[in-house]
Amino acid sequence: MLRSITVSCVALLPTLCIPHVVSASLGPFEHGSGIKAMGAGGVSYVGAQETTALAANPAHASALGQRYDIGLDLMLIRPDSSITGNALAPDERYPSDGRRWYPIPQAGFAMPLNERWAFGVTMLQAGLGPDYTRSPYARFGGGSRASLTLGSASIASALAWRPVEQHSFGAGLVFGYEFLSVKGLEFLTSTDPQFQVSTTPDRVTNQGTDGALSVGFTLGWTGQLTPQLSAGAGYRSKAWTQKLKAYRGLLPDGGSLELPAVFGVAFAWQPQDAWTVALEWQHFAYGAEKAFGNPLSRLAEGHLLGSPDGPGFGLRDQDAYKLGVSWKVSTDLELRAGYLRANQSIQRSDTLFALQAPVALTTHYTAGFTQALGQWELTGALVYCPRQNVDGSGSIPEGFGGGEANVNNQFSSMGLSLGRRF
Repeated sequence: MLRSITVSCVALLPTLCIPHVVSASLGPFEHGSGIKAMGAGGVSYVGAQETTALAANPAHASALGQRYDIGLDLMLIRPDSSITGNALAPDERYPSDGRRWYPIPQAGFAMPLNERWAFGVTMLQAGLGPDYTRSPYARFGGGSRASLTLGSASIASALAWRPVEQHSFGAGLVFGYEFLSVKGLEFLTSTDPQFQVSTTPDRVTNQGTDGALSVGFTLGWTGQLTPQLSAGAGYRSKAWTQKLKAYRGLLPDGGSLELPAVFGVAFAWQPQDAWTVALEWQHFAYGAEKAFGNPLSRLAEGHLLGSPDGPGFGLRDQDAYKLGVSWKVSTDLELRAGYLRANQSIQRSDTLFALQAPVALTTHYTAGFTQALGQWELTGALVYCPRQNVDGSGSIPEGFGGGEANVNNQFSSMGLSLGRRF
């Protein structure tokens, strides 16, 4: 048994060594954990049927039996920006067209240890990756091309305990690697005391790729409340991450960039054997992390880039509300559909830095299926997020010529996974 666990963990490592950059649909995160969840509105805390959901709720390991899952989610991201009313140059639109397609691998494993305990391990990836071949920052003195490449790849373990038949509890550790590369922000590197905006101007941009290790934990619960009603809850802590010293003049507190805590609760109602309706609330605590939550207004208050309370992306906390419906057409075929609605995390006063984090998406429409093939399962999911705009309001300081920075984004994805039950 120990050998099986070790082999499964090692099997996931090669995929984590590939520097995938996820420009995901809810901030730096995907809207659901696993292809099945993605097809059902992203609901992940209750009713999991694949091991990739362990990243959201480690208690799922008790109900999964022994199985492997491997998949790929292919994302098409179409971020866009514009600058209007700026004194330094005419109004102009800037598509982030350096890269649009992002393949995101997925994999997981689970197995029972005995009647009460189960173990699992899965992958978790997050990140951002806009790439402007014509930089919106060039008018301010930046380079002709601007990009931000943030990626985080982790292995999440899960140990679940089922003290009684109706309830399971889980916990796990998340070990990861984070990397960052920033280009084209030369306008923030002045050493003139009158115009200096960074504590360390030579560590703001064009420093190559810097990496850091991270660690966090997960907690979860699932329960059968009545024969028709089940529930689940999960908590994933912030990722405590080493500082990215190469960008200590850009990131708050000398290079701090830590993914925020994510948590939520879900309920699933099964009015008939063939139908399940699930509702989920999920919260992303961006405001608690300096690099994500600190607004650009910190600069006007005297906090330079890189200082302990320096500016970040200025994102507010985000709440996502998800609806997922599944219909078991036959013993071998299950269909899914879903809808997700979230509040806007980008603040209108902070769109200038949000050009490098165009996380404007708030609405998702999803569909999916699973076809059983003996002990194998083939699962697919489609996701569409219509274009969402955030127009700036007081977003460009007068020292940069005033005016507004405007952000918008559009997203679609197609995912396939293959599961093997034992």
